[in-house]
Amino acid sequence: MSIRRRLANTILTLTVIGVVANGAALFHYVSLYRERAALVAANDYLERHARAVAPLRRRLGEVRDEMRTWETLHAEVLKSLGGPQRAAPVGIGGPERTAVDEIDVLVAYVREESRRLRALAHATRETGSFLAALPARLPLRSALNSPFGPRLSPWTGEPELHAGIDLAANLGTPVQATAAGVVRFTGTSEGYGQSVFLDHGAGIESRYGHLQKISVTRGQRLERGQVIGLTGNSGRSTAPHLHYEVLLDGRPVDPRRLARE
Repeated sequence: MSIRRRLANTILTLTVIGVVANGAALFHYVSLYRERAALVAANDYLERHARAVAPLRRRLGEVRDEMRTWETLHAEVLKSLGGPQRAAPVGIGGPERTAVDEIDVLVAYVREESRRLRALAHATRETGSFLAALPARLPLRSALNSPFGPRLSPWTGEPELHAGIDLAANLGTPVQATAAGVVRFTGTSEGYGQSVFLDHGAGIESRYGHLQKISVTRGQRLERGQVIGLTGNSGRSTAPHLHYEVLLDGRPVDPRRLARE
């Protein structure tokens, strides 16, 4: 083989090797470029995720703190309703948790809270009728002449139990029902003069004495605030006023302790 031919073959071989090498280098470069692009995208995703997680964890903490206040609210409500004692709350303390762990704990807490709300609804139903029947206001706005409790009788000067309160009022002042109920009695009652007795249910009764005029009839259903009559000076009375009583299961209680307005 001539020198010229061998030289041509060598150049051809080197050319082929160069093309293959360049091709391999280009393929490797393209692969590295793709990997770099994937890494950049993954890094951007992680950075966005990290930025999103921080406020998420703060909000989860706020929700957790708010849930802790539910314990006090439940205790106050159930105590006022005379409901059952509550079970121990779901614990939220412990080692550092991920956001997903926090969410799982809060979901468990919400499920427990649903159970407690059902118990609260039951307690509310049990006591709701009683609370609705309570005379939550006074029959008229005026000064107090004589409070509930022991006093000296204005007739005999001897100690006695004043089973209601005496409210100052001019003749003809409208007297309002202090809670919804049914008229159990109207007419003249010993000591009370012209009187109205209301049955509010749940063992609760209110009485209004020394009236000048009665505006309701026995068996009539009344709503809170409805006028039942006008103040007077009938019965055993030293001057115009309203004698007002509240009885729970037949026992007199201080009406002012029940009035919220």
